[in-house]
Order: sequence, then C-alpha cells, then structure tokens
Amino acid sequence: MSLQVFKFGGTSVGSSEAIRLAVGHVAEAAPDVAVVVSAMSGVTDLLLSAAAAAKRGDAKWVRDAARQFRARHADVVRELAFSRRRLGDLRKEILRSTRELESVCESVRVLRELTARTEDAIVARGERLSAFLFVTFLAERRIRAAYVDATEIVFTERRLGSLWPSFQRCEAAAKKLVRPLLDRRIVPIVPGFIGTGPDGEVVTLGRGGSDFSATLLARSIGARSVTLWKEVDGLMTADPRSVPDARVLAELHYREAAELAYYGAKVLHPRAMIPLLDRAIPLRVRNTFDATQPGTRIAADVKAGSYPVKALTAVPHQALVSIEGGGMMGVPGIAGRTFGALAAAGHSVAMISQSSSEASICFVLPEAEAARAVQVLSDAFEFELRHRLIDVVRAERDMALVAVVGLGMRGTPGIASRTFGALARESINVVAIAQGSSELNITVAIHGKDVPRALTALHREYQLDRRSALATPRGREAALTLLGFGQIGRALARQLVSQSRWFRSDLGLELRCVAVADRSGVKVDEKGFAGRTLVALADRKERTGRLLSRRRTLDLDAIAGEMRERLWPLPSNRPVLVDLTAEETLPLLLEALDRGSHVVLANKKPLAVPQRDFDALFEVARRRGLSVRYEATVGAGLPVLDTLAKLREAGDQVLSVSGCLSGTIGYILTEVEAGVAFSRAVREAHTLGYTEPDPRDDLSGMDVARKALILARTLGRRLDLDDVHVEALFPKRLSHADPERFMMNLEKLDAEFAGRVETAKRAKKVLRYVARIRGNAIRVGLEAVPETTPIGRLRGTDNQIVFQTQRYRVHPLVVTGPGAGVEVTAAGVLNDLVAIAMGEARHPTESRNGARRG
Repeated sequence: MSLQVFKFGGTSVGSSEAIRLAVGHVAEAAPDVAVVVSAMSGVTDLLLSAAAAAKRGDAKWVRDAARQFRARHADVVRELAFSRRRLGDLRKEILRSTRELESVCESVRVLRELTARTEDAIVARGERLSAFLFVTFLAERRIRAAYVDATEIVFTERRLGSLWPSFQRCEAAAKKLVRPLLDRRIVPIVPGFIGTGPDGEVVTLGRGGSDFSATLLARSIGARSVTLWKEVDGLMTADPRSVPDARVLAELHYREAAELAYYGAKVLHPRAMIPLLDRAIPLRVRNTFDATQPGTRIAADVKAGSYPVKALTAVPHQALVSIEGGGMMGVPGIAGRTFGALAAAGHSVAMISQSSSEASICFVLPEAEAARAVQVLSDAFEFELRHRLIDVVRAERDMALVAVVGLGMRGTPGIASRTFGALARESINVVAIAQGSSELNITVAIHGKDVPRALTALHREYQLDRRSALATPRGREAALTLLGFGQIGRALARQLVSQSRWFRSDLGLELRCVAVADRSGVKVDEKGFAGRTLVALADRKERTGRLLSRRRTLDLDAIAGEMRERLWPLPSNRPVLVDLTAEETLPLLLEALDRGSHVVLANKKPLAVPQRDFDALFEVARRRGLSVRYEATVGAGLPVLDTLAKLREAGDQVLSVSGCLSGTIGYILTEVEAGVAFSRAVREAHTLGYTEPDPRDDLSGMDVARKALILARTLGRRLDLDDVHVEALFPKRLSHADPERFMMNLEKLDAEFAGRVETAKRAKKVLRYVARIRGNAIRVGLEAVPETTPIGRLRGTDNQIVFQTQRYRVHPLVVTGPGAGVEVTAAGVLNDLVAIAMGEARHPTESRNGARRG
C-alpha cells in the first residue's frame, strides 16, 4: 500500500467552496490517504479571544464569540447542502460544541483563572469540529471515512522544558487505530494542532501545529509522502507583500526549508520536517485552490542547484539586547551566565553575535520580551553592573531579522560581501550579523522600517526573480479586491465576468476578483470568485443593499481589520486594491501598498489630500515598485491621464489645460438648455447614477475641483485643494445632508437658471462648467461660452479636455467623450487593471523607465 498524508490548513477548510475543493483532492487519492485538518481560518483566534474574555470577566464578549463560532460553522454546513439526516447530526454537534465552549468559559469567568490546560481544551474544539464536518461531507460524497481524535494518536513528553512528540508511542497508537482503517479502505480524518500531554491532558502544538501533526502522522504510518494543502502555490523566494516579483520555489532541501520556517516563513511550521528526516519522507506544499500548480517539493535529495541563494525571509518586531562593558573582556562564563539566565526565564534567542574583543554580547528576541529580558539580565549581573564591570544592559526595539538562505552558499565565495554590498547601496544599516558554521544562512539585524527595501535589494542582487514565474505561464495576472460595491463596483464586476474569456484568449490575462468589501461586509475567496458567484453577489447587493445575509454595518477601520485578518496574509500574484468608494481611504491605501498591493482608484478623495500626503502615497508606491493608477478619477472612461503621460514621454511641455470635467453637470446644463427645470434635471441625474452619492459633491464644484487638482498634480504642480478657486452652483443656505431635501431646496433656483440660460442664448452662448489650469492657478466655475466652440458644442454627459502644449499651441489637442455613468467609469477602472496585469505599472507623472518628471 502506497500511503499519502494530506493536511488542509485553515483557509483550505474556511468556506463551503474550499471544503468542496479539499474533499475533491481527497476523493482523487482515496482510499490510500490519511487526512489532517485545521480549524477554519479565524476560528482559533476567535476561541482564544473567548478564553481571554472569560478570564477578564467579560461575559458579553464570550457570548458574542460563542454566537460567531456557532454561526460560522452553521453557515458553511447550510451552504454545503447536506442530506436532512446528516444536516441534523452536524447541527447537533455544532450546538454541543458551542454549549461546551460557553460552559468552560463560564467556569473560567467565575474563577478568573485561565490555565494553559484549560486554554488548550477551549481551542481544541476548532480542529475537532472541522474534522467532524469533513468526515460528514466525505460520507455525503460516498467516500468511506472515519474520525480519529488526535489525542488518541499524538502523544507528547517533556524534553528540556518543552513538549515533544513521543515517536514510539505515536507509532504504536497509529498502528492500532489508523492502519486498520486504511487496510479496510477507510480514510482516517484527524484534527490537527492538538495531542495528549504527559499527564493525559489535551495540549496544542503551537501556531501552525497542524503541519507538525501531518508529518508526525506520516512517520507513524510509514507514508510515502506528505502534502500540505494551503492557500499558496508553494514556498517563495521572498514574501510577495514585500517583493512583488517573488517566485515559487520548485524544491528545497529539508535544511533550507527549516531555516526559512524558523526565520518567519509562515507557510511552514518550524518543526514540521523533523519527523520526516530519518525516514526521508518527501513533503510537498500545494495550493488547494489551484491543483494545476506543482507546488514546492521538500526532500533530502535536493541539490544546491545553480543559485547559491534560494530564498530570503524576515522576522519583524524584534529587539536587539546588548550587554556591554570593558570588564567583560577575558572573563570566562559571561556568555554562559547570560543565556543560562534567559533560558531559566523561558526566553528563546533567535540570533547571537559577540565582538572579538569580548567587550559586548548581543542577541535578538521578540520585541514583546525585551523589557523582561533586560530585567532578568540586570538581576543576573547586578554585581557587575554595580562595580562597572558591565556598563549597560539595554534593548533596541523595532528591529527585524533578515535571513539569506541557500545550500549553495557553502563554499561559494563572496556571498557575505554581496549581501552587505546590496544593503549598503540602499543605505540600510546592518546593526548585527550572524552566520552559522554550515554556511547555509547569513542573518542580519536591521531596523524594521528597512525590511521591504532590504528584501527587494537582496532579491535583485541574487536574481531570484529569474526563477519560474508565479501563477500562470505568462504571468499576466492580477488578484483584485473591490473596495466598495455600489453601482460602479457592480458594473465593474459584471464587466470582469463578461470579458473574462476575451482577456484569457486574446490577451493572456487572468483578472481574478478575490475579495469584495463594503460597509455591509467583506467576502473573500482566495482562489477567485467564479463568474456566476460574482454576478450573484452583485445581484444580491442590488436587491438587498447587502453583501452578506447577516445585517451589520462596518466602518473603514472594521473593513481594514477584516482585510488584515482574512485577505492580506494571503500571498497573491500582483494583488490590486480597487478603491471604488467616495471615502477618505488614504490610510488604507498606504497600508495596502506597504503590504505589496498595487492600487487603482475611481475615488478622488485620497488624491485630493494635502500635498505632503499625496507625495507620501506615491513615495511608498515608488519604493515598493508598485503602481497607483487613477484614470477614472478625472475623465471616467476617457484616456485623459494616458494622453497626458504620452505627451510628457514625448518631451512635450503642457502650457495649459481647460475643459468640462463633470459629465454630471454637463448633463444637467444640457437639460436646462432644453427647458427642463434645474431641480428636476439634478433629480434625473441622481436617479441615473450620474451624480456622486451626495449630489452636493457635484453641484458644489468640489468634485470638479478635485479632478482639476489631480490633473494639476499629475502635471507636477504642487497645490492643495484650498488653492483652487471654486464657484458653486448653489448657495450654502440651500445645502442639506439629506439628498432628497437638498434636491427639493434646489427648486428655489429654477427661475434663476432659466434666466441665465436665456441671457446666454441671446448672446449666442451656452452655460458650461469649466475648469482651467494655467501655471499654478486653477479656476473652476460656470461660464457662458460661444456655442460654436468645442466646449459650447458639448452635450449630455460628454467631457472634454483641451491640452495646449508647445507642439499643440495653435491647434490644441482635444479629448472628448462620455464623462459620467457607471459603465464608462467602470470601464476606465478596468483599463487600469489590464495595464497593471500586463506589467504597465507606471504612474502618469513618470516615464516608462520610472524617472519622475517635474
């Protein structure tokens, strides 16, 4: 029998669609497979928060957590459409587990004591319920499966103060409980992350411990391989949130993978390889959501290859603790006393460095432990500090470790020199250095803020981007998050679906929408929503005003929190945040860029912020090698900024820009010219979706002012919104926050506008709302222009931009076309997305080689 072990992580069982895919992978391998499953993504954190709330006596938080726990599992069960009998069994199990959670938490709340044993017992139900659900769905698919509790086959013992698997007991238990099921062609399903402690108690194996469970089970049953099914294509040359051109590694040696895991590569548990080493069982990391990807193979037979360095990784939020003093020189035992005191206090050190003069020792540990470590060492060296044999024990916070890893580093001269040279060219200060005798790893301590630049520089130095491409053979892909799902967002979703076949066949593009977020909720599918699912979401939002069935309202902070927890930890090839809101989203955009995401905007507000904040946005994008594109903010679907970029790339000088930048106001004025009352024309524009959600944004002139400011800044002008002279179409006394009341108030202006139109007609002129940019002056307001001029001939929602340049001085360059409406605005956004997916990631104020023009 050729056995395999599959392990499915939290995201791989975190939704009904994910579970369907996971069960499909098991069905292909059954019956010669054993399966380990994690808790659904986010459930472990939820259970830990319930335990913490119980300890501090917060009964409401516990009840809320229990409700979320029950609802999360009940929603998935409902979506999987079980038969009536199995559905009843699952609901009973969910209810039983929830009541048990409430009962244990209530005991903790009363006693105000939370032991490690109790916390582990609380957390264990996440994996157990997930495994029970998985077994039941396999049975629904007519695949014979059985639940085997991990506490019956994973046994631990104490070694050097920590828990460690007892391989002998684990193998004996597996032989008794797991092998007979496999012999009868039944698939064992085991909850990961948990086991039995030395005293018979439930224990957990640490964050990511389900990986450890899987490799331990593989050893125990003599499996030929282990596959860790995750939400990523494999281990990567670097974190793609810091290095956008990171690549998937085809294979790694056990030792390389262990180094990467230890130094922060969250895809793999640091101890996961240990049970496999002496049995030489290969391990593979694969993507649950894209089985076409081969993943990363980790084994003992992997050679160094042609790349001396294979990968980079970083550990943020560290502290560098130093012990310094002339009295340390030549004194035996200082290092021993240092690390003995730390070990006794339960501190684990990630990196150690000592000066050749023995006058200082420094080491790195987590930032949260720094204060206690300093106190422990101050107590241990109290005599030396008092007598000035040791001058100081101090901690430098906000540090990070960056590790350069590769089998080929051993015996290859110049690796350290190249590493420090690449960092020096970026003016990155190396605070401490460590290299093991195996020469497999060089680790440097640097300031936390320098990590993205350091990883990018090292990735470039070792040409790691020349490895195989990430997700598709042609690499033309983007993973989209739609922030805002109003009319423009829904139109964009439908355009993505309707044009997806053409994108794939003619352009070789894959535009995957992986998340939709608005005030009613956040919906995530790491693989990318199927077309029919995305359209169904748009239909639901249009029909009910909500993304999710449960009713809630999120603010931007809450949306950002959900994105941090559910979306941003997931590596993606070319992630793009698409801002379709009318909110002040600049902080969220900065965070998205910092996490490696490109940005596309239809939202003008983040670009009309003070100049220093505008500069900061593009500085982050430049530093990270990312794109901020915003064509739809100025001319909806018109190629205004693209035209401007081409003029500037050709070396032309723009002298002035003028035109009508509001299709909404254009429509209103055209209707008024035709005899429609001003207030009625505004109401019609609002109904048709031409106005902003608050029509005052249009009629106040602020929408056009923002567009003009964005255009001026794209030209290189350094101006703020207060520098724009704006004439509103209504007096402040008629303003009202309620759009309906506001439009009723506008009836008082009907006669005035009718009179102004007649006056203009007698002079053979028409009213147009015009923006003019010349030098550092911007003016936005209502003008009477000759009806025979290009602007005078505009009708309806058409926009017009007139560029007067050195080359187009006598006959200016005119761009005219639709400037309002959800479809054309969505099309403008889509054009930016296509440009990013095809690698045209430049800002309109930059040339193709990335140089900024003033």
